[in-house]
Amino acid sequence: MYKLLIADRDRQELVGLEWLITKYSFPISHSRLADQLVEVFDVLENELPDVLCIELDMVPEGKWEMVKTFISRYAVEVIAVTAEPTFERAMQAMEIEAVDLWVKPLSPSRVKHSLQQAFRNLSSHSKPNTDGEPRHAARYESLFIGENLPFPYPVYLVKTEFMDDLSALRIFIDQFDFYYKPLVFSTSDRITLVFQEAFLDPFKQAQRFLREWERSSGKPLAIVVHSEESQKSLHQIYMRLRKVMETTFFTGYQQVLSSLHNHDWRDMDPFLTMKEQRNWVYMMDEGRGVDIKTWMYEQFFSIEPPFPDPGLLRTRLTSILAQIRRFMIRKGITDEMSEENYKQVFDTILYSPVLYRIVQDMILFINNLLQSIEKHPQAARIDIIEEAISYIEDHYEDPTLSLTQVANHVGRSPSYFSHILSSQYKRSFREMLSYIRVQKAKEMLTSSDETIKNISHSTGFNEPNYFSRVFKATTGQTPREYRRIH
Repeated sequence: MYKLLIADRDRQELVGLEWLITKYSFPISHSRLADQLVEVFDVLENELPDVLCIELDMVPEGKWEMVKTFISRYAVEVIAVTAEPTFERAMQAMEIEAVDLWVKPLSPSRVKHSLQQAFRNLSSHSKPNTDGEPRHAARYESLFIGENLPFPYPVYLVKTEFMDDLSALRIFIDQFDFYYKPLVFSTSDRITLVFQEAFLDPFKQAQRFLREWERSSGKPLAIVVHSEESQKSLHQIYMRLRKVMETTFFTGYQQVLSSLHNHDWRDMDPFLTMKEQRNWVYMMDEGRGVDIKTWMYEQFFSIEPPFPDPGLLRTRLTSILAQIRRFMIRKGITDEMSEENYKQVFDTILYSPVLYRIVQDMILFINNLLQSIEKHPQAARIDIIEEAISYIEDHYEDPTLSLTQVANHVGRSPSYFSHILSSQYKRSFREMLSYIRVQKAKEMLTSSDETIKNISHSTGFNEPNYFSRVFKATTGQTPREYRRIH
C-alpha cells in the first residue's frame, strides 16, 4: 500500500480529485491534501509520500528550483497538474520526471491511466532510492515512537537559534556535500538528519557543516551528533540528542556537541530568598545599576555543569522580574513604552533559547528604568500602598512596627493610609502585618533548622505562644505541624 499527496491551490478541486481517485481500486493506504506550498514541504519531508500530484501553477516563479529539489529528493512518482498548457509548464513537468501532465479540467480516464502507471512503476522499483538503502528503513514516526530496533548509523540534530532561519537551513542541507545523503526529518523548530550508512568521523563532517553554514549565513547554529555504536532505537537516540541540545541554553550556539555530553540537570530552588528580595528592593530603590549587573553576572554567568534545569532557571528569572515589576508599580512607572518593554522582557525570559541574551535584556531594561527615574524624578508617581508594603517587608522583624510609622514613611496620615489599605486589600494594617510576618515565617520553617522560638523573634513576634496562635489562625496549622508536613 502506498501514500498519496495531492497539492492544489483550490481546496474544492483537491477534494474533488481525492473523491475521484477513491472511486478506483488503487493500492493507497492514505492520502493527504495540501493547498499551501509550506504544507507540501512539510508532508514531503516528514511523511515521504510515494506519489505526488502537484499543481505547477501553485509554485511561485522564484521558488521553482527549491520545489524541484524537494520533489526530486522526497517524492518517488510525480504527476504534474496545470491550468496553463504552456511550453514552460511542459518543461517543468519534464524536469521533475513527471509520469504525466494533467491539464484542467481533468479527464477521469487520464487520471486513472496515469495513476495506474505510477503504481506500476512503484511495484517494479523503476525509480530506486538514490541513497541505496530501503526508503523506509528510517521513518519520521520512529523519532517519536519507542521501537526495539537498534539504529546503527549516525544521527544529527540541527537547530538554529532563531526559527526564521530554518527555511534557509533546509536549503543549505539540500546543497551541502554530505559523505552520504541523509534523510531529513523536520519539526517546528529543529531538523534531524538520519544517515543510512556508516562513515568515518561523523563529528568532523558536522564541524565542516557548521563552518560552511557560518560562511554562507553567519547565523547561530548548533549540532548534536550521535556517532557511537549502541543498541539504542532511533527514538532513544533522538530523545538524548534533544536533551543535549538543551544545554545550549547555557553554552550558546555556534558549536558541535556529542551525544555523550553530560546532560543531567541538578536541582535548585528557583525562588529568591528573603535576604535576596530585600537586597533587590534596596538595589532598585537606591538606583544601584552597577551592583545589579554584578549580581546578575555572578548568578547566571558562572554556572558550571551539571547545569540546573532550564525551566527552573527561567522561574528564577521571573521571580527577579516580579521584584522589578513591584518597583515599577511603587514608582508609578506605568507609561505605555515601559509596559511594552516589560512584556518584551517577560517573553524573552519564557522563550529566548540562550540565557546570555535573557540576562543582557534584563540588565538593559533595568538600567533604562533607573535612568528614566534619575532624569525625570517628577514623572514617577509613587504607589502609596506598594511603597508601604515594601517598607513593611523590610521592617517586619521589628516588633514595634506601627501603623503610624508606616504612614509617616509614605507621607500620609495614619487614618487616611489605613482607609486606602483596607479599601484596596480588604485587610487592616494589623492583618496585613501579621500576614507578611507569617509568610516570612513559613519560608524560614521550610528552609532552615532554626527553633520556633528564634523564628518567632526573627519575624517580629515577642512571644512564641502568640506567634503560634497567629500562625495557626492564618494557615490552619501550628508552626511545628507546618514544618513536619512541608
